[in-house]
Amino acid sequence: MANLYLDLLTTWCDRLVSLQMYGTGDPRLDGGILCPACKIMHGRADNAIRPLMLLADRTGDPRYLTAAMRLFDWQANMLCDDGSLYNDPNSEWRGITVFSAIGLCEALDRYGHLLPPAVRGQWEARLAWMGSWLYETIDEDYPTNINYPVSNAAAMALLGRKFDRPDYIARARRLAAYSMAHFTPEGLLWGEGRPREALTPRGCRPVDIGYNAEESLPALVLYARESGEDGLLTRLTDILLRQLEFMIPDGGWDNSFGSRNNKWTYWGSRTSDGCQGAYAVLCDLHPAFAEAALRNTRLLAACTHDGLLHGGLHYHSHGEPPCVHHTITHANALAAALECGAKDGGEGPAVPLPCDHPAPLRHYPEIDTWKIAVGDWHATVTGYDFGIDAGHATGGTLTLLWHRRLGPVIASSVVDYRLVEPLNMQLPLNRARHRPLTPRVERLSGKRRYAQCYDTRADIRAEQSPGAVSMQVDASLVDLEQVPADPPATCRLSYRFTANSVEILGKMEGRFDDAVFVLPIIAEGAIVESPNAEPDPAHIFFLTGGFGAREVRIRPDPDGCFEVRIRA
Repeated sequence: MANLYLDLLTTWCDRLVSLQMYGTGDPRLDGGILCPACKIMHGRADNAIRPLMLLADRTGDPRYLTAAMRLFDWQANMLCDDGSLYNDPNSEWRGITVFSAIGLCEALDRYGHLLPPAVRGQWEARLAWMGSWLYETIDEDYPTNINYPVSNAAAMALLGRKFDRPDYIARARRLAAYSMAHFTPEGLLWGEGRPREALTPRGCRPVDIGYNAEESLPALVLYARESGEDGLLTRLTDILLRQLEFMIPDGGWDNSFGSRNNKWTYWGSRTSDGCQGAYAVLCDLHPAFAEAALRNTRLLAACTHDGLLHGGLHYHSHGEPPCVHHTITHANALAAALECGAKDGGEGPAVPLPCDHPAPLRHYPEIDTWKIAVGDWHATVTGYDFGIDAGHATGGTLTLLWHRRLGPVIASSVVDYRLVEPLNMQLPLNRARHRPLTPRVERLSGKRRYAQCYDTRADIRAEQSPGAVSMQVDASLVDLEQVPADPPATCRLSYRFTANSVEILGKMEGRFDDAVFVLPIIAEGAIVESPNAEPDPAHIFFLTGGFGAREVRIRPDPDGCFEVRIRA
């Protein structure tokens, strides 16, 4: 039987080996992996040790074992004298030590027999040193996003067992309990932002679907399996099913509104490991889990070119190079899937997922976001008001529109692209066409944008009727700091979703002669009808999300009205 997981992992690791530097005579360079997009060596390159060791074990090819050993040696360049690791050569962030420790421990446990005894001893000594720093540092009060204490629960469980440290095991249990207390009634993990305990004026919590699905939930699954807590696995099974409401039927993840949307790609998040670490690993607990892992893996394969995972479906066709970080971290998730026996499901019928037959209308109050499903259309409208300075839209924006035949039609990026995490994001090579994918009513004043998609105080109402869902948004045009346009302008957006089309009506008040409704359309087959649309839409591309689009611009008429209809 064909094995997509093994084939894709081999493709990725072969390319990583080709990018690994060796023979320079400089230990600061030898063993590192050069990134073709960022032109640097990412400090987390050591995360590829485990998948390389897996291939060494399965194939007997010495190239993989040699590459893994060289990566371990190069890791010393990131190692501090307290056992922590720097995120990158010029980044002082060290929380990522937890991911390196998990990967190194798994590599030693599963494939340590491949190493010469002296080398294995060196690996174990460094791992113990890293574990000491993790125990002393990453706890509930560690000032960062919740994915770090969640991941340290898994790390402490692994290291506690390996080094016979009951204190580590006790810490793991405490961190896991703390993490499980951060799930909303809708099954969403909150705390993925700073401050972690924030509650916004709209009642929202810091939630990021990408990090939840690709990092935190896999870490909790790893903890539960390592600690033998079957009751926790049962609870996680329900949570994982609820999370699949945010999977797009083609295997993507809807993080178009997330607190860390600046790192969103259609398949997940730029620097997390991948959902396979939860869904493929627990495929025996529910048939939907194997299906979800497989759909996402097929999407990863579709985004792979020249041996590397690209940051979106259109990176390659638009000439944007891939950051090697995506491949390094997601190789870990494929390794976890293979270690649990994951295989390509073949050509049999797909197992239905919660996202395949969702409710026509559902509201998630903890992110003030609505999910809509009518006919072949799936959509997301959000008023999420946590952390918009990182870039995601609010203000009743239509952040996702997907059609069963066309695929993604709208996929909102960040509104303003800036390097929130400079070493984990890219700069565009074609700056002239690099424009946001967010549908928005906007006015530009110099370099300042006043737009409805910034308005955290927008009023949003939804109504379901037979065969249709309608939504109405009343918002002001404000800048990112919530300062209104001068003179002021407001808009009313009315969405109507039916099986045949998606209709958007707009009505503006105040100063609107220089306003425009910007509608980036990704799918080439989508039909956009509007009497107000400007001819010859611009062709744009945006790194966040990784899509090219037609930028349709629609001006309000003298009465401030505009309309648009999207059909398949």
